[in-house]
Amino acid sequence: MSANTTATSELTGALVFVVDDNELLGEITAQLISSAGYRTRLFHQGRPARDAMLTAPVTPRVLVTDFDIGDINGLDLIREARAHLPGIKTLLVSGTAAPEALAAHPIKPDAFLAKPFLAATLIGTVDQLLTPSRATV
Repeated sequence: MSANTTATSELTGALVFVVDDNELLGEITAQLISSAGYRTRLFHQGRPARDAMLTAPVTPRVLVTDFDIGDINGLDLIREARAHLPGIKTLLVSGTAAPEALAAHPIKPDAFLAKPFLAATLIGTVDQLLTPSRATV
């Protein structure tokens, strides 16, 4: 088995938490990510997602969160997730947060997508977040 095949097989089935207060958009986002071979858990508010991250028998590898998620905002959820799961990768999605406001915020997601986005862009971004960077020797 080649190194590339091994890396790919390790990523297949990785757990991705999806948080969006819009039930339909959350369902669509989770289904798109699932269609790429990842496992997903969907939440419609931040605190239940945070609590599940802390108690999940399988640690999520990626957190995909909307900015406006009702009980807390997506950047606060990212901060809390990183405090408990330092290796988690984060993708913030938003149709309302201004890029200037996000740039000024001290919490930076690993990636950002403005809504609406293409399915291929979402899946490609999750793939990139899960692909280990190639260190040069």
